[in-house]
Amino acid sequence: MKRSLVLALLWWVLLPHASAQIESMPTAPVAAERGKEIERLRILVPALVAAEEDLAEAKARLAAASTEEEKAELGEELDAQRERYLQLRGNFRTLASGIEESSYQSTAKENISWQENLEDIIAPISNGVRELTSGPREMEALRNDLRLWSERKKMSDAALERIGKLQAVATQSSIEEELNSTQKIWEDRADEAASRVQVLTQQIEEREKNSPTTWNAISSGIKGFWKSKGLNLVIALVVSLLVFFGVKGLYRQLIRVSPMHRKKKNGLAARGADLMVEAASVLLAILAAVLVFYLRGDWLLLAISIIFMVGIGWTSKRAIPPYVEQIKMILNIGSVRQGERLVYDGIPWKVDRLNFYCDFSNPELAGGNLRLPVRDVMPLHSREADPKEPWFPTRCDDWVNLSDGVYGKVVNQTPEQVVVLILGGSRKTYETSAFLELSPENLSRGFRVSTVFGIDYSHQKIATTEVPELFQSRIEEALYELMDREVVKSVKVEFSSAGASSLDYQVMADFTGEMASRLNLLRRLIQKTCVDVCNEQSWGIPFTQITVHQAPAVSG
Repeated sequence: MKRSLVLALLWWVLLPHASAQIESMPTAPVAAERGKEIERLRILVPALVAAEEDLAEAKARLAAASTEEEKAELGEELDAQRERYLQLRGNFRTLASGIEESSYQSTAKENISWQENLEDIIAPISNGVRELTSGPREMEALRNDLRLWSERKKMSDAALERIGKLQAVATQSSIEEELNSTQKIWEDRADEAASRVQVLTQQIEEREKNSPTTWNAISSGIKGFWKSKGLNLVIALVVSLLVFFGVKGLYRQLIRVSPMHRKKKNGLAARGADLMVEAASVLLAILAAVLVFYLRGDWLLLAISIIFMVGIGWTSKRAIPPYVEQIKMILNIGSVRQGERLVYDGIPWKVDRLNFYCDFSNPELAGGNLRLPVRDVMPLHSREADPKEPWFPTRCDDWVNLSDGVYGKVVNQTPEQVVVLILGGSRKTYETSAFLELSPENLSRGFRVSTVFGIDYSHQKIATTEVPELFQSRIEEALYELMDREVVKSVKVEFSSAGASSLDYQVMADFTGEMASRLNLLRRLIQKTCVDVCNEQSWGIPFTQITVHQAPAVSG
């Protein structure tokens, strides 16, 4: 009862004290705010006094109870009254101090079970997400509570209004007694609801007043991230790159003096060491980043890194077996060997380097370098290349004859296309693989002009003696008049066959590649010379004759 008297006195003293405090305030807005807070505290006092009185009354009734059933019932009522009193007192203290008691008394959760180790790792991530969304979630929770208690306040007021109307017309004492008891319950509920509405309203107003603007929240979030997580990420990235390139650079220095690499660069031991260093550089770089997070005390990024590494390890259980063949390829013990020759997309390539990305080259092609992931190299096969084996049938500026009848000069050849310049200036472009399928005849390394020429059967007596000798000598003279003797390798004229209407001769002239651009001219010159010889010697040149036989008429 002493506490009740103190609270009652506080109720009557707070109002004049608030007025005096407001008058002493230097500014009107601050004074108005403090007066509002004092008014809210004054409203809470009656409910708190009533709750304490109800608690004392419940204790008295429990002490006077005679039966066990009555004691059990009154014990439950006492617990409910005590809970209500503690709740109202907590509301008063929260409203007065501006700090929730649960926030001050909260402690970190202690995990003692080894089965919760995974939660310890995930906790920083969940805490980080919870921290990012804590403000909006708490505001929404406060608004939901305010709506709930405002609705309860309306229900309590409606119930008291209805009970008041019934009390006005009730005549029996027993009904009046029950109505009074019911009224007392709803009055307590109304006071409790009003108390909760006041506390929640103040908490919402305080949070809205102290909440930063959108721009300030974004800028402060960016600054906070950079000061902690962002800076740690940059440091970890720099350290990881230094470790990664440092390990590879140190290994390159060791290769220069390593007898294993000098004796057999593509041997199994050397390739195995290369593969191990590749894996070690990546692993050490990741561990360096994790160590940075640990030394910097960034448990969120450390937890993410650990989960990432665990995920890689778990995935590797199923991912590694399919890569065994790729590892064999990288170790230079697969179907493709370093330094050998293979065909890819119809083009021959030299295997320069086998690794996770494999390098190939063709010295005869412009831009003849190719890089493929090792998985694309798996279906291929290589073989040892012969030293005299060409990597491509032509080079730029070579003259070629193609099976589609095209004759011209190669002006460009790459892994994708070959461009042929045709006499007259037009250009024809082929896909490189299609160009190879046309069986290009390279004339720039030397070529032969071969043609057939026939004379009449009337010269049969000299057909195998004087005629071929005369043709050959006159063709040589004509060629030497037009070009140097060095470009003409040989000229031969031989009797070929006795045709249906002529005696045919095979004319064959071999030239160096310098005359490849004059192929058509040489063909015409040989034919012209043969015709000139026939005119000089009065040799007849036959032509195809068609004889028509008419069947005799049938009489009758």
